[in-house]
Amino acid sequence: MTIRSRVRRAYRAGARLDLAGRTVDAAFLAGLLREPGRLDLAGARITGALDLTGARVEAPIWLRRCVFEQVLCLDHAELLSVNLDECVLPGIAADGLRVAGDVAARDMTVGGDVWMLPARIDGTVDLDRSVVQGSIHLQRAEVGGGVIIRDATIARGLRLAGSRVGGNVDLTRSACGPAADTGAAVNAGGMSVGGGFFSHDLVADGEVNLIGARVAGSITLQRALLRGRDGRHALLLIETQARMLTLRPAPESTGTISLRDARVGRLVDDPVNWPAGCRIELDGLTYDRLTRRSEDVHGWTTGQRLDWMARFTTGAALGPYDQLAAALRRDGREQEARQVLVVRERLRHRAKGRLGALWGAVQNVTIGFGYRPGRALAWLLAVVAVSTGWFAWSGPLRAVKPDESPTWDPLLYSVDVLVPLVDLGHDKAWDPVGADKAVTLAVMAAGWILATTVVAGAGRALGRGGR
Repeated sequence: MTIRSRVRRAYRAGARLDLAGRTVDAAFLAGLLREPGRLDLAGARITGALDLTGARVEAPIWLRRCVFEQVLCLDHAELLSVNLDECVLPGIAADGLRVAGDVAARDMTVGGDVWMLPARIDGTVDLDRSVVQGSIHLQRAEVGGGVIIRDATIARGLRLAGSRVGGNVDLTRSACGPAADTGAAVNAGGMSVGGGFFSHDLVADGEVNLIGARVAGSITLQRALLRGRDGRHALLLIETQARMLTLRPAPESTGTISLRDARVGRLVDDPVNWPAGCRIELDGLTYDRLTRRSEDVHGWTTGQRLDWMARFTTGAALGPYDQLAAALRRDGREQEARQVLVVRERLRHRAKGRLGALWGAVQNVTIGFGYRPGRALAWLLAVVAVSTGWFAWSGPLRAVKPDESPTWDPLLYSVDVLVPLVDLGHDKAWDPVGADKAVTLAVMAAGWILATTVVAGAGRALGRGGR
């Protein structure tokens, strides 16, 4: 029996046929697929071009462990399902492909590109453990299930820009090289994902672009090795939205990570073990809570996070400090939130030049910019105590009107001089001279400085909702 006869009989019976390396003509297979049946071949060497461009095929196509001599052409074809597990192909051209079921190509080897834009796959696209020497093009594709590309190697980049995926996108342990034109390893800008975007242990030799992506579940970059190339960003999450973001790059990662204007419900990161070669942009990032993974043994302190922000964030925006303080307040960590806001005010005053930095230093030391009101009370008590001790030792002072002056009281005199706009009748009743006058002026100046800083700090704290 000839090979064609065996293939035709198996096709009509819906049975699997292992050809063990024998050749079969691609044009014969294309003609056979116009008939009712099921194509389930293994180990075939397919000669010529299997061209199903624009064809509507009612039979499932299973071609496993097959070797294709030419590019598989599925442009604008309508298929039930496709299985290319362990196949070797020079390339796949499937722009506009429509598949009612799954596209499975596990352990596949492709010498060139895989084109599937804008394909519509009602099931799942599964390319686990595949090796693609070119690029995978899934731009503007619609996938009802997930896009599963685990343990795969894609030499010239994965492109998912503008795609819509109903399930998960899983790139766990895959390696993506740079695209020839853009240098991006993963381009998924504007992508919509109904599940999560998982990239545990991903190796991205080039930019990972998720600008404007909408992810209903979590975006996870756990131990992902990110390498920005030629001064480009390593990771772009600008205006990205997700329920949770886990951002823990591998220690060897390099390049800038941008979270500008991203919105996430929960943020999980690790400032203590942040890669030394990574900078991060936080301006405009909003999140509800800062949290940690269940397997974490040790968390971070607010001081460690502030140190991380000082060392690794780019720009001089103050918004990230407001966002951090708000998240800490939502977790009931009020004291730590105030610690963050003090650092924010310190940076704000330093940005105003030397005079601003000097005035900020005064407010910081005296009242902690209004977020540490206990300091103001401590300074007032300290000044009153020193002033009272001095005047108790040197006084009484000379009375301005001896017959009308109150009884000399160094405490009341000190309080009257120190507190502006409060008149106890003592500061005007006595006339200090010499050293006493110098001390009186110093106490008066301290009073005005403390009053001004208290008013400024209280206004700032109330304006930001601080108490």
